Amino acid sequence: MRKLLFVWMMVLSFVVASSNPKAVIVFDASGSMWGQINGVSKIEIARDVLKNVIEDWNPNVELGVTAYGHRSKGECSDIETIIPVGKVDKNRVISTVMKIQPKGKTPISRTLKKVANEIRYTEEKATIILISDGKETCDSDPCGTAKELEKKGIDFVTHVIGFNVDKKTDKQLECIANVTGGEYFSAKNAKALNDAMKIIVKKVEVVKEKPKPKPVVKKLKHTLEITGFEKKDGKQISLYGYIYHVNEDGEKDGDNLERINHGNKPKIPLSYKLPVGKYAADVEYNHFKKKIIFEIKPLELTKLYIIMGETGTVSVTGSEKENSKLVGLYGYIYHVDEDGKKDSSNLEQINHGNKPKEPEVFQLPVGKYMADVEYNYFKKKVYFEVKPLEETKIHFVMGQTGTVAVTGSEKEGGKLVSLYGYIYHVDEDGKKEGGNLKQINHGNKPKEPVIYQFPVGKYMAEVEYNHFKKKVLFEIKADEETKINIVMGETGSLVITASKKEGGRWIEAQHRIATMLDGKVDNDNIENCYSRKKEPCSVVLPVGTYSLFSEYNEAKKDTHFDIKADEETKLHITFGEFTIEAKCSDMQSTVNYEMYASSGQMIYEKELKCSEVWKVTMENGKYSVDAKVNGTTKEVNFTVGADNPNKLLIDLTNINHEEDIKEDS
Repeated sequence: MRKLLFVWMMVLSFVVASSNPKAVIVFDASGSMWGQINGVSKIEIARDVLKNVIEDWNPNVELGVTAYGHRSKGECSDIETIIPVGKVDKNRVISTVMKIQPKGKTPISRTLKKVANEIRYTEEKATIILISDGKETCDSDPCGTAKELEKKGIDFVTHVIGFNVDKKTDKQLECIANVTGGEYFSAKNAKALNDAMKIIVKKVEVVKEKPKPKPVVKKLKHTLEITGFEKKDGKQISLYGYIYHVNEDGEKDGDNLERINHGNKPKIPLSYKLPVGKYAADVEYNHFKKKIIFEIKPLELTKLYIIMGETGTVSVTGSEKENSKLVGLYGYIYHVDEDGKKDSSNLEQINHGNKPKEPEVFQLPVGKYMADVEYNYFKKKVYFEVKPLEETKIHFVMGQTGTVAVTGSEKEGGKLVSLYGYIYHVDEDGKKEGGNLKQINHGNKPKEPVIYQFPVGKYMAEVEYNHFKKKVLFEIKADEETKINIVMGETGSLVITASKKEGGRWIEAQHRIATMLDGKVDNDNIENCYSRKKEPCSVVLPVGTYSLFSEYNEAKKDTHFDIKADEETKLHITFGEFTIEAKCSDMQSTVNYEMYASSGQMIYEKELKCSEVWKVTMENGKYSVDAKVNGTTKEVNFTVGADNPNKLLIDLTNINHEEDIKEDS
């Protein structure tokens, strides 16, 4: 959902058994904070307003800061207490907020729930200040959440500031204030927002009368400690996971509250200060996962000692043969049952990368496993067992390989050329076994051989160059390089241009090239190209005799030519253009033309107005044309080429002697 503006912070204030009120500012660091108002980003406005508020903060009001949306995109659970409630350190608060970078979503409802859950056991009245555009991006309507929290008996009041929102959103935000007994303010710009904040913060500064002295109770620095072990009385280990509230049935109630992460200090217990209530810890270690339900009781320290399970290690190496250099393996490790069948997806990936001399070491729970690995075109499986606190060593002997270096040339000792094709494995009779193994492609670097590594055996390279195709059988031997230079055949180049007349401007013409076999044209075209006004048609062809079929408009020409080794053949095709015009009594009359060759074959027909000029491309020779106007036809014979004109005028004005008849009458 596209946000109208932004939700940027909430302030929670509450009074406990202390003379000083306490407040928590919940800062919105969602992605919408990068939007702008009057050319200024919303994050800058928020920081400036908060900076002004903190600089004037009453030192008698203790302060804490919670933020959401600042660590990851798309995570509705990204809510964190970044400054615990305590005596205000203005520089620290301002510095911390200035470093926040908006990234994620706007979980208003979840934030209300989290803050409410944190104060629900204090049994003190609380005030929440919400500055918002009201656009929740994770869960349901925040007003509905406020109603739900009120029904649970949590005593709190919410004052709401609607920042530059429309009327519909005004009503939605006002609902939150009305439901909880608070006030609603509408602010249209940064100044109005700043003024509204100052009014509400004044309400937080009101200090209740000093309560009667209560018995001094020693406060706990924390209420929970967590330590992990592989087994009872075993070594301490690092755990990773989360802590969250649970209901009476042990089911999750709300978002994650705290993160569990020993890092590289497993011997130091993790400590947390949690309110009284029931919780669960979801933890992971290696490939173990556990859920522990526990309770925090008043004035008691809860210690959790979590036993995860025993592990050992496996180190994996590979070589082509026994006692030879190590090679890089790629594959996976799976857990297997008693019958050696996979009973899970892969647990670890084996990938030596560019460090085959170093074994890959994996820590796994005690049990039975299978390693499924590849090297070059070899594949192998090994079953092994991991024992407690022991290292299992696995070495794969994969198989021997060699290399092949492929080059190509037009002739023996000639310049190198780029080849394209594939390499196949073959049997003893030279027949292909399976699909292609590697693609041969020199690209634009024909002077550099392409080098491939294959298992020892027999292979075939099937390659193409220009219109040549060849197959070469070769053998790969252990630790040797086989060099193949494939002689494809000699070529020359062809350059084609075209014009309407000798010495005329270039025109765009289509050309088809076919080979000549025993003086006859092979109907299979081997090349098609266009010569343009700006550039010729240029192709490279094997040495030989060819036929060129050229077309321009309706004219066609056939030219035979030879391609010689390392030579350039230039062909210029000339098409003759002939113009036919008519003269009629009515120049808007329609004229139907039919043009015939000397053989009597009709080669063109055209319908034009008498005033229009007919331009045709024709070869030299004798022709006749029939011009029909108003039902009467006139035949004219003409010759194209030699010294004859390239223009014909047909007089159709007195074709039926109309003028003679008119004169006589």
